[in-house]
Amino acid sequence: MGMMMGRRTALPDGGEFTVLRVRVNRRSGDRQPLPERLSAVRRYRLEDAVNRNRPRTFALAAQGMGWTINGRTFEMEAVAEDEAVRLGTLEVWEFINTPGTMMMGGGSAGMGGGMGMGHGGMNMGQSGMGTGQAEEMAHPMHIHGLQFQVLGRQVRPEFTAHWETVRAGYVDEGWKDTVLVMPGERVKLLLKYEDFTGLYLFHCHNLEHEDLGMMRNYRIGA
Repeated sequence: MGMMMGRRTALPDGGEFTVLRVRVNRRSGDRQPLPERLSAVRRYRLEDAVNRNRPRTFALAAQGMGWTINGRTFEMEAVAEDEAVRLGTLEVWEFINTPGTMMMGGGSAGMGGGMGMGHGGMNMGQSGMGTGQAEEMAHPMHIHGLQFQVLGRQVRPEFTAHWETVRAGYVDEGWKDTVLVMPGERVKLLLKYEDFTGLYLFHCHNLEHEDLGMMRNYRIGA
């Protein structure tokens, strides 16, 4: 957000910084043998999904001054038709990171001209919203209420260079509650709603993205 507001942080891109410093005060002679297998993960089967041929898709994009999921922003209790699921079913979800347009401050007043909230929403400066800039950002998508499995990934050819910088770090095996979706990438998941009915959130885990609307409800019904 600092770069969007025309500022840069003191730490350069790729710069090292201390996360944790550990001081060992004593040594221990105890050595516990590791088990041959830590856990067993039962893989979901695509053929068991009720929508195996028609994934439930969620497009992630920047629109105006906010971030959206399928063109929608967060509403406290709202659930759209394509956000309602049934208890006991296995489904395929697909997150699609669609680079969009974020409106930036412009005009004669620029960012210094004040930020007002009126009936028309947010306005910046005396000349309106300013120019739009394409946004190509990763979205770590988090789903409440369950754990899922990653089925597969696809990336558009023009975004391959960015994708290659992180793909070696993907660990898609096992259970997940958050999945990284890079710009131009499509990620398919298998989810099973097997515990409770009710209202649950799914959202981007970038704080400024969820705060600007990239968060929705899904409802599990009986």
